[in-house]
Amino acid sequence: MDHKSGLMYSFAAIAAVTVLAQADDAAAASTHTVRAGDTLWSISQQHNIPLETLKSVNNLTSDRIAIGQTLRLSGAVTLAPTNNNATQATATRTTTANLNLRSGAGTTHSVLLTIPRGQRLTPLKTSGVWTQVTYNGRTGWVHNDFLSAAPAQPATPAPAPTAPIVTPSATASKTTANLNLRASKSTTARVLTTIPKGQSVTVLKVEGTWSHVKYGTQTGFVANTYLTKAASTPTPAPAQPATPAPTQPTQIKEESINTSYVTTANLNVRQGAGTGFALVTTIPNGTTVTATKQSGSWVYVTYNGKSGYVSTGFLKQTTTAPSAPVAPNLGDAGAGNTDVDYVVNTPSLNVRASATTSSSIIGSVTAGQTLRVVQTSNGWHQIYIGNTTGFVSASFVKQVPKGTAANPTWVSGSYDAHTFFTASPAAIRAQASDTSAIVGSTLRGGLLNVIGETATHYRVAEGFIAKSFVTQVNGQSAQATRLATIAVAQRFVGTPYVWASSSPVNGGFDCSGLIFYAFNQAGVNIPRTNVANYWAGAYFGPQLPKSFTPQAGDLVFFENTYTAGPSHMGIMINADTFIHAGTSGLGYNQISKERYWQTRLIGFKRP
Repeated sequence: MDHKSGLMYSFAAIAAVTVLAQADDAAAASTHTVRAGDTLWSISQQHNIPLETLKSVNNLTSDRIAIGQTLRLSGAVTLAPTNNNATQATATRTTTANLNLRSGAGTTHSVLLTIPRGQRLTPLKTSGVWTQVTYNGRTGWVHNDFLSAAPAQPATPAPAPTAPIVTPSATASKTTANLNLRASKSTTARVLTTIPKGQSVTVLKVEGTWSHVKYGTQTGFVANTYLTKAASTPTPAPAQPATPAPTQPTQIKEESINTSYVTTANLNVRQGAGTGFALVTTIPNGTTVTATKQSGSWVYVTYNGKSGYVSTGFLKQTTTAPSAPVAPNLGDAGAGNTDVDYVVNTPSLNVRASATTSSSIIGSVTAGQTLRVVQTSNGWHQIYIGNTTGFVSASFVKQVPKGTAANPTWVSGSYDAHTFFTASPAAIRAQASDTSAIVGSTLRGGLLNVIGETATHYRVAEGFIAKSFVTQVNGQSAQATRLATIAVAQRFVGTPYVWASSSPVNGGFDCSGLIFYAFNQAGVNIPRTNVANYWAGAYFGPQLPKSFTPQAGDLVFFENTYTAGPSHMGIMINADTFIHAGTSGLGYNQISKERYWQTRLIGFKRP
């Protein structure tokens, strides 16, 4: 072969290799082999293919892929090229779950807010498996695994469905929390939009626990629990229901007050009456403050020269002197009149600021104590306590002939068995003495059936327990305590699920954290533990079977939810509905209508 022919052969070889390379490139462009670290979303971005198209081409029903799996790219509609260094992704995305917006691209960065499921977001740029977006005026990063491509908007608007006929029976209601509008009557149905708290909707029809409503131009179903009847003249629904709720809540009419409080936690002071307002300062736990204005559940206070609003949920009212002297009943010399004495007939009785069990506790009186009664009305005695007056329930006060109250007679079994408990194991002794023989011990959190007492010890069937180890549940009945836990939980309906949280200062609760907070706020000093320990331990009394018919305030337990064994719990508000901190936030569910909860029910406990 001469030089010339050799040169021609080289050119031919190069051309052949080029053709083969181009063929290989074409083949590579039509498929993608999954490597470690790949996600469907990152593959769709790498090849400029919409995520839903990529799933459709490969017949995928979920976002799960395996290393070494070959994905087809042919037939997919590609997107416009993007800049790989700082990907500018302008295609609208939709959140597939309640999604944390973080200050940086990673789970170690702080959470700015939680974006509800079904919200549309416009990506600003991407970094690995994270995307930067803006929501409610806040810019941060969200994880790509919880984003899906939003459905494309048609060039020509589709014909609007025939609007439902609003009959004269249609009523106006308002939402009491951020509320999902669903396509059908089920918590698993598709979310059409999220209606902000306080918005007006038109109720077209009530169907069981669901209402068919119209909000703006959309109709769908919402849970009745989160609706309240609006004023007689309904406020028209906004034209654009998809607009996010304002960061600052609507102001409620203020009223002037002059009330002293003590903070029960480190408490944020804000510029306005709502969590959407900017932070002014923080008041330490146990600080006394004076409120001068009230707006709903918020009051206006001043601390260290800085003023703003704080939530009354973390304040306890302190004792205040009456505005004018109160004239006692005739013959008040340790009793309410000249014929009888009023004697405390329970081990310990709370004195409240007003004649209601929801009023703040300003002190207490003990068994056998004679009260100076000012007046009696509607089952309450107004009494002197210190330099002021307060109220006690007349049900726990007995009248005895004048002068016979020195040695009151106690009736065995007159104590509420659910009123006393020991926060830690305590010795049960043979006699009412700390040197007497130990005949047993109590359980941590165990409730006591007290049948009598001395000055220093409570008596139970097994023996005597030192009062210093015993805690009383606010001097109220067991049922009142159970109902109080429901009232505490209902204050936080709609707050997000926050793993391992047992305080609203963290933005929400997990299921056992809600129980811990609700019972401690209701006066039951239980320790913080998990569902399995609350179920297996002595807390809240014995285990009750699935066949048990629960009442309001009973605890319900479930197993095999996110992990094997007892793993979820809530508080019953009637025989079927319970309130709990679930993955979608703090809200309600019905056992009889949801197979998920029916098949996982373990049983109940009655605190």
